[in-house]
Amino acid sequence: SAMPKILSSALLAGACLLGGADAFSLSPSLPSTSLRASASSPLSSLSMQAQEGSSAVSRRQALSLAALASLALTPVQKAEAAGVALGYGANEKDINAELSAFGLPKLDKVPNGFKPLIQAVGGNVGANVDGSKTIDSLGSLVTANGGLKEGERLLVLFAYPSAWLVNLPIVTPNGESGTVSANNYVKGDSGVVNAKGIKAGDDVTTLPNSFFQELLCQFLTINQYQGFKVIKKSPGTPIEGQPVMDIEFRYDLLTQGGLSVGRHGFCKAVQCGTNVVSFGVTTTDMRFKGQKDSLKQCAESFRAHVVKAEFASSRSQGLNIMTPQKEASESE
Repeated sequence: SAMPKILSSALLAGACLLGGADAFSLSPSLPSTSLRASASSPLSSLSMQAQEGSSAVSRRQALSLAALASLALTPVQKAEAAGVALGYGANEKDINAELSAFGLPKLDKVPNGFKPLIQAVGGNVGANVDGSKTIDSLGSLVTANGGLKEGERLLVLFAYPSAWLVNLPIVTPNGESGTVSANNYVKGDSGVVNAKGIKAGDDVTTLPNSFFQELLCQFLTINQYQGFKVIKKSPGTPIEGQPVMDIEFRYDLLTQGGLSVGRHGFCKAVQCGTNVVSFGVTTTDMRFKGQKDSLKQCAESFRAHVVKAEFASSRSQGLNIMTPQKEASESE
């Protein structure tokens, strides 16, 4: 009958929305160990079953997933509800309270139709996936080689369109996986935070284009993209004394199906000590003209700060700023 076909289509859409969409995403994607911020929620557990090919999906679970999948097919006003369901809902008031606790300036006015994001990363190693192979995460990248001192974290902030869905790093006993990103999987729009270490004495405003290619494509292998080009770059307004570089860039993403998809967007790169932390926001060539202003607003909203992990006033809002708990050693 037609009902199984409809349910099957809904399940496929739900799997794409809840985590499998990275396979179809036109944005730089992370390795498969990267999970959604709401991995502890029942819906996310169901989505991971779908990604792993599990057949143990009950009729009730299937209907739940189909209902959530319908959010991806409804008008934009439903997308915010999907974002809440997937586990991220910080608001401007709470974020400004956190920033004040750290002695940092409040957010600039969040544009209409946008939502603010704040996340602290660092202090963890990359996830060990098979006992010998470690995959870098945003937190491990900014921590490596003395990028963060003991007890420090990197705080990243940006505004993103409210229809986009948020991904945050996951920390498990195996280490940290993922980065901070926001995406519209249906349209192919994305914003991804990357980081790359630099030498003491380097200045982000004088680094060559090759550095920014490595930075912005660091989660892609060499056979997944081609034709990277910095179209325009210029020093931006410093953030709390930290040098900034504003960049417009483009490259071709090579899909698994053999297609070449042009990606075009903007980036703000902030120098935080011996790390350059960037927020690259892109869409397809076909959508770039219509989305140019929105993409630029996203990139311009980006901030990055090194902060102390332990801070009493930052423990009440649930924004994951505290130092992660360390596992007890075997001798204890």
